[in-house]
Amino acid sequence: MEHLLPLKVEFLLMFGVALLWTIVYILVIYKGFKDQACGMPPASICANITWEFLFTFIMPFHPLQQIVTLVWFLLDCIILLQFLFYSKSLYPRRTLLASVFSLLVIALLLHYGMSLEFHDKYGIYSAFGINLLMSILFIKMLLTKELRGQSLSIAYYKMVGTLCASILCYSLYPHSILLMIMYILIFILDVVYIVLVYDKSIKTVHKSTNYKKQPSITYWINK
Repeated sequence: MEHLLPLKVEFLLMFGVALLWTIVYILVIYKGFKDQACGMPPASICANITWEFLFTFIMPFHPLQQIVTLVWFLLDCIILLQFLFYSKSLYPRRTLLASVFSLLVIALLLHYGMSLEFHDKYGIYSAFGINLLMSILFIKMLLTKELRGQSLSIAYYKMVGTLCASILCYSLYPHSILLMIMYILIFILDVVYIVLVYDKSIKTVHKSTNYKKQPSITYWINK
């Protein structure tokens, strides 16, 4: 591990990651309740929640980190409950619970295995793997579910929070090619996601405006 950046800068980046990703989770929960739809893909939820469980309760590496990941874990539990509640009419109950349980077990085993295989006690490789998965699945979800459970604020906070993590980890592991590839891919996908969300938001506003104008136009035509 190296330190290309001053320790104060690294601390600010760590604080940025903790704060911005906490905001992301809170916004996802808020938008989920508002739209009555889960704003995070189930695979991402299960990958997140098991990573946070592993590094909060089984393999913690710092007291402050443990507090942050505990907060994230609790917020992700709410998001998981949102998914189960809003998806109960879409799938049979047994199928839904079995699928979620299977994803949780698989994700936990993969996180643990990657941590041992890569000698990664901080869970950095699996964390960026999750982030890459999220960036892909968020775009897929946007294309299938429109803007339900999603917003431009979530997209921006996710991108900036991950960018802080990327800069921090590059400072610590500047020679990792795999991490560098994931930094770049995640950033590109996050920019694409922001553009798509913005485009969908503009179209939604236009549709809403046209719908509001339609009754008055109909009134004058009938008159």
